Amino acid sequence: MLQSTLNSRIAVGTRGASLPPSPRAFGSPSFGPDPISIVDAAVRTVLAELHAATRPAQRASAPVFADRLFSLRHAETLSPGTRVVRIAPGTVVTPLARDLMKRQGVVIQLAGLTEFGASARGEWAFAIDSDLGYLHALRRSLLEDAGRWTELGPALDDLSGWIQAGEGRGALLVTTDGALAVWRACQAPGVRAAVAAEPADVHRASRSMGANLIVVEPTGKSLSWIKQLATAFRQAGAPRFAERPSWLKETEG
Repeated sequence: MLQSTLNSRIAVGTRGASLPPSPRAFGSPSFGPDPISIVDAAVRTVLAELHAATRPAQRASAPVFADRLFSLRHAETLSPGTRVVRIAPGTVVTPLARDLMKRQGVVIQLAGLTEFGASARGEWAFAIDSDLGYLHALRRSLLEDAGRWTELGPALDDLSGWIQAGEGRGALLVTTDGALAVWRACQAPGVRAAVAAEPADVHRASRSMGANLIVVEPTGKSLSWIKQLATAFRQAGAPRFAERPSWLKETEG
């Protein structure tokens, strides 16, 4: 196949070119393109195409999943066009999730620990404003997560002050009244809050508005699902310190 491709390239390059009548005249500018140059260009073109076709896809574009279980629900929330999902060592992919990704042409790859550190730059804190019993397990899980999370009090003033105190800070608030929490938090300069129920919500809020406070309502969500929302928040990278847009300042003035 390589030889036939090369022959076709040479044929295209030499089409209409006249060969010199003798070796002495070979390469004379009066006889059109140099056949050696044509062959050399054809070889370089074919090799470049082969290199591009075999070049592996960049890992940076693939979502990285760090939780212990990758279920069908997680697979259903993948963004359209996703071709690779990278999972942490020890993550279990359920058969239904694996079948769905196989039908969609999504490849599962194993990620290294360094990838999680690179995608989770910044400082991260959480607060739980609810008395639901299973949330105590969430608190323990986050605190035991290799020191990646700092626990704050549930008061919004404390959360807002912590976010404003440094660059690249993001906070997760678990509360039963997400709408009120978002409205109150957004009154503080530099704080952009959003309610999230799916990992895709977290990614959109982080990408489009630089959200630095993600609010999660625990009702109807399992411990592992809330943990996955927290993981998605970290994977989005360090939040941008956002000031209020000019149009909002004008309406307030």
